[in-house]
Amino acid sequence: MKAKLALRAFAAFAATAILAAGLTAGAVAPAQAATKSTVTLMSSADISSLNSGTNSGNTSYNALVGSLTGMGFIYYDSDAKLVMNTKFGTMKVVKNTPKDFRIEYTVASGQKWSDGTPIDAVDLLLTHVVASSKYSKAAGLGDPTSATVTPAFDSVSYGGPYDSYVVGEPALSAGNMKLTVRFLKPMPDWELLAPGPSPVHALSLMADGKKGLQSAAANTAAKAKFLQAFRSKNSTALKAMGKVWTNDYDVTTVDSSTNALLLISNGGFMVSKFTFGDSMTFVRNPLYSSGPAMATKNPIKTVVIKIIKDNTASVQALRNKDIDVYFNTLPTATDRTALVAMPNVEVITRAGGNYSHLGIRTGPAQGETAAFNGVFAGNSVKARELRKAFLLTVPRELMMDTLVRPVSPTAPTMDTHFAFPGTPAYQRITRESGVSIYTRGTQADRTAQALAIVKKWYPDASATNKPVSFKFCHYNTTVRNNIGRLIVAEAAKAGFDVQITATTTTFFDDINENKCEASMYGFGLSSLSQSNGAEIYKSDGGNNSWGWRDSTIDKIALRLQGDVLTASEINSYRIAIDKRVMSNAWGLALYANPTIAAFNKDLKNIKPAPIGNNITWNYFEWSY
Repeated sequence: MKAKLALRAFAAFAATAILAAGLTAGAVAPAQAATKSTVTLMSSADISSLNSGTNSGNTSYNALVGSLTGMGFIYYDSDAKLVMNTKFGTMKVVKNTPKDFRIEYTVASGQKWSDGTPIDAVDLLLTHVVASSKYSKAAGLGDPTSATVTPAFDSVSYGGPYDSYVVGEPALSAGNMKLTVRFLKPMPDWELLAPGPSPVHALSLMADGKKGLQSAAANTAAKAKFLQAFRSKNSTALKAMGKVWTNDYDVTTVDSSTNALLLISNGGFMVSKFTFGDSMTFVRNPLYSSGPAMATKNPIKTVVIKIIKDNTASVQALRNKDIDVYFNTLPTATDRTALVAMPNVEVITRAGGNYSHLGIRTGPAQGETAAFNGVFAGNSVKARELRKAFLLTVPRELMMDTLVRPVSPTAPTMDTHFAFPGTPAYQRITRESGVSIYTRGTQADRTAQALAIVKKWYPDASATNKPVSFKFCHYNTTVRNNIGRLIVAEAAKAGFDVQITATTTTFFDDINENKCEASMYGFGLSSLSQSNGAEIYKSDGGNNSWGWRDSTIDKIALRLQGDVLTASEINSYRIAIDKRVMSNAWGLALYANPTIAAFNKDLKNIKPAPIGNNITWNYFEWSY
């Protein structure tokens, strides 16, 4: 099984079961041809899949596609408030006892997929298939925890709270419009466990080799076939669907030859064209009714996502009106200066739910069988001390002063994964976690302490003799490249020879395949829950990409994911995990990313959100 690197534009660490939605994508129209009914967005990295729920497809760039083409029970607004989408359906707790907690989901009647097939609660069942390890094993689809076998549905959703506490299979009502899911105990943040809808009739049809949209009768029969396979755990049929779900949505082109079954949508838009590395175009879904009504005055009829990987080029594209919306979680001061100077452009700078992180590999990534023998491997005294020494050299304040504060002047370093700076929880956690060893004194003091530790194991170590060599990976962006240079220079003073690799196309593969001994990238919140952060540190966590293993942390993380706790208890558990993280010297949060959104003032109702679908969450409100 491949490592569960849940990277949402950065990496989403609020694990939920809403990973079956959003199985569609789109392509491009020349931005110069944009009319008053077209919005052109930018993506700073490639879109590679129409399914962001797989291990290979789970990036925020791919999730951007699903945000336009899929609608479910919930979404977050610009104030990070969870909104119940009653246009799609409703949910309620129908049983609440210590050992029996049930949630009933009702799908609103009258909705249709873009091919005309009615949407019902059967379309929610795929979430259980891709999120329940017990179901996967019982249906002969493979054990998601296996290090040697990839399950038929190669999903990032296994291992979360849904997986840990769901009981049996979800129950359909007569008429198939309601679905009841039972859990072993009352669940915290139960709204976040809402299943996402998927066009299961299309999955069934493609597994049977069908090409193109089918008749209403064929679609009804295909959905019935999926339901029968689900209930009977028909391994052969489900494996065929799993192969399609895992592989077929990974596309490089969408054109007239593309199987239209891949493009079925219940969102406001549906994919029409796509060229890998260039752009993706979406057109209005005429049967959309699964969310708030689309704007009617000067409405948006087409959305284009242009792939622009270079910061300077993306700023220039907005100046040239080649794009209408610029959104960057790693902007430079030069970017901000140029954006603010543009006429007819509104610029919003805010701290969002994205932040940068540095992690050190200690063992094989999840699912990797090859041994990892890097200099930081294992949990011996030597490995822990060398990890600590390297982290002491990371010049976080210098990063802030030279790269972050010119964009966001009051930005602090970030000292925990479990809360954001400025909150009472953050103050308590960072006061008690032990992170102070990385904040005390000056950077020169910390680097001298690091050299003393390295000399304990390598007596000849010095700024000119660097015996500790390792590979360090980061994503190839202007800010990351500059940060990488600062790290290399400071670590060298303590005897570390840091070999930097900056890539885009192979970055995530390098991390998953144990090619990096340390890495730096960003995490992005997709939701807010009491278990935020736990998926980074659990042994089987969806964002644990460094082979970290600590049984004490695993036990505490399960409490955060599965117990209804008071605010004080939540903070106490988070502190307990962070103390273990600090003692293990696994890594450090660096800073909350200063996010910039800039957009054409003629475009109405662009309201950047700090988490979730940052720009596209309210596409239904957009107009000129």
